[in-house]
Amino acid sequence: MKKIAVMMFMGLWVLLSVHTCWAEKAYVVNTSKITLRGGPSTKDKIITMLKQDSAVEVLGTQSGWSHVQVLGNASRNYEGWIVSSFLTREVPWKVQVEGFKEENVRLKQRAENIEKEWSASSGEKELMSEKLEKAENELKSVRTKYESLKKASGSLLALQETHEKTLKEFQEARVTLETLQKENMILKSSQRNRWFLTGAVVLLVGLIFGLVMGRQQRKKKSSYY
Repeated sequence: MKKIAVMMFMGLWVLLSVHTCWAEKAYVVNTSKITLRGGPSTKDKIITMLKQDSAVEVLGTQSGWSHVQVLGNASRNYEGWIVSSFLTREVPWKVQVEGFKEENVRLKQRAENIEKEWSASSGEKELMSEKLEKAENELKSVRTKYESLKKASGSLLALQETHEKTLKEFQEARVTLETLQKENMILKSSQRNRWFLTGAVVLLVGLIFGLVMGRQQRKKKSSYY
């Protein structure tokens, strides 16, 4: 009876010591590689070594250890245990900088596409030039802030605030570029309508001229009789 009670107590203790939680993303903060083990102990087998800033998904915690799944294309779906003190929920500045680089490339490509469409169109060049110049200036401003952010990445709090502000400006620049693209399409459509109306007018004038000439010829013939 005592053995059963002891076993029940130990089972309850294990359940209470293992904390499950909603899966959340975390990053390795140790400057050197750390071990991913098969269990929550230094005696457990080492599965692989994780570099600094490696992204993981936290599945649960137990006695100072975190049960994680390694994220990323080269992770091979590794799953194991890591010391919780080596993890942080804050996104590393290097990861944020890479995100800014990708966003900057996409925004630059969109600006180049708009410039090509503008060059191929005719009419309203001055207005389109002003709008394009404004969009390019916004892009330069965002790029300058990105470079400043990369240099001042030592402070995570300041980095996060600047990151949010810069993303907002990215979105505003994106809206401006999309508006330019729509206006360019409207401009091309209006040019096609002008050519159509011009052709219709020429055809109408030709018909009127033909009717007038026909009447004059009939009058001349009737005067001979």
